[in-house]
Amino acid sequence: MTISHSFPLTQRARAVILGMLFLAATLLLITPAQAKEALDPYVKGLQLQGQGRLTFWGFDVYDARLYVADQRGQAGFALDLNYLRALKGTDISKRTMEEMQRLGISEVDRNAWGKKLDVIFPDVIPGSSLTAIYVPGRGTVFLYNGKLRGEMDGEEFAKAFFSIWLDPKTSVPKLRTALIGQACAPAILAPTCETPK
Repeated sequence: MTISHSFPLTQRARAVILGMLFLAATLLLITPAQAKEALDPYVKGLQLQGQGRLTFWGFDVYDARLYVADQRGQAGFALDLNYLRALKGTDISKRTMEEMQRLGISEVDRNAWGKKLDVIFPDVIPGSSLTAIYVPGRGTVFLYNGKLRGEMDGEEFAKAFFSIWLDPKTSVPKLRTALIGQACAPAILAPTCETPK
């Protein structure tokens, strides 16, 4: 016969446990060097162009890093999102489609792309990384924690997707400025060099 005892956790004990879990998640965050290493098989020579944090209603959502293979990203570029909150993949896909709609992307394209992204985007937890890599002539490759998750063909999808962060009409202009810095947005998004103001 087994007897088990359960002891109620005090508020302080709960706080200590939550703190330890947060610390463990923080230690799992992928560093810029680790993120860059995962990108090399897809686009060689990527260098960090800029980075920033997305905060929404006072909550930190993710840290973003933009990597480019050359000054205008013509040989490829990548956007790495390191999540600071847990989110469902379907919610990430839905938000992506809402941002595309705001930027004027057609309903036909959004419907087709949204169904595919529902499958590609995983649920994320603090410390996990979702990376989109534009590979010229191939399309957009998605990695989850450095592992291949899926692909979207075509330059039109890449333009629509990366515009969410890098278009002058983005809903996150401060993050755009942090990502682009004093350089230019990738050439497929901006044929002429328009630096953030």
